[in-house]
Amino acid sequence: MTDLEIERGLVRRDEEALLSLQDRYGAYCFSIALRLLRDEELARECVSDVYLGVWNADKPPRNLKAYLAKAVRNTALHYIERSRAQKRSANLVLLDELAECLPDPGREGELENRLLKDCLNRFVRSLRQEERQLFLLRYWYGYSLSELAQMRHCSEGRIASLLHRTRGKLKKMLEKEGFHHG
Repeated sequence: MTDLEIERGLVRRDEEALLSLQDRYGAYCFSIALRLLRDEELARECVSDVYLGVWNADKPPRNLKAYLAKAVRNTALHYIERSRAQKRSANLVLLDELAECLPDPGREGELENRLLKDCLNRFVRSLRQEERQLFLLRYWYGYSLSELAQMRHCSEGRIASLLHRTRGKLKKMLEKEGFHHG
């Protein structure tokens, strides 16, 4: 089935469309969830929750792959936040690293959040290819510093330094755009 056929099938509540969605994007979704959650059982549960959400949605997403990536990531981050009370997850370090740049999410209204999202998108597009790849691999997909260092054939210190400078650029851009931390 093509994505369009899957979307149409989901609207009709066709179980075959859901199975095709799982066949086509299952490994992709699982890899995102596993990278963030670092627990196979929890990653499977996360992906199942996303499929349930897609099944119960009033209308299907326009771009299945992009929608699923975002939904899996957001669901995994929700799982991490939920487990935060029980123990501090290593993945929360990612959120802490970015917290030094980003404004307090509870203080902004809907319009400000949309403006912040636009600003972040412009920032990511403005980065050089290597900076953009490292930034997204670290803060979107949750790769560890050691995994990034292995991928780039360099030291963790170099990766940490590059990411620190990139976060500094982000902080400057956000301040210039009128977003102030904390």
